[in-house]
Amino acid sequence: MFRVRTILFCLIGLMLAGLALGLVRFRDLKKNPEAVLALLPENSDVRLNNIHHVATRDGVKEWTLDAESVRYKKAENISVFKDVIVTFFLKNGEAVQVTGNDGVLLTDTKNMEISGDVVVRNGPNQMETQRLLYDHEKRSISTDTPIMVRADGIRLTGNNMVFSLANEQVTVWGDVDAVFENLSM
Repeated sequence: MFRVRTILFCLIGLMLAGLALGLVRFRDLKKNPEAVLALLPENSDVRLNNIHHVATRDGVKEWTLDAESVRYKKAENISVFKDVIVTFFLKNGEAVQVTGNDGVLLTDTKNMEISGDVVVRNGPNQMETQRLLYDHEKRSISTDTPIMVRADGIRLTGNNMVFSLANEQVTVWGDVDAVFENLSM
């Protein structure tokens, strides 16, 4: 009887020690979620639903990403998103929101591509295209697919566009057409 109790207490002690170790490890991983990805085997894929990610640089929030689902492919170092919304934050406090059907984030560079019915909104201004690229280092978004911009009193179309999030300048080229509407003089 004494031997059974000793074994039982030892098993309970081991379980409690394992639980404590698991809680400490969970707390560490919660503080550094990228460490979870490093623990995955080389050829593993992970799929998650309802994603929210915040990207910062030097303590400043640069963009957030929300998606219905993501599939992380460790071997390729990419994350593939469905129904993605990316919000870029400008220095003046405004936000530029990009929505699309699909998105791909290169996890090492933080560059991304958003495709499929892409809509870019900044206040009352809206741009539509089929594919948009984000260059994290340059902090710019661009496309080489036709665009249509609707802003207060203007409709602009073109084949290419670059928007610098750093200095808030837009360049459009390639068969550019602008229509001014409802302008009072």
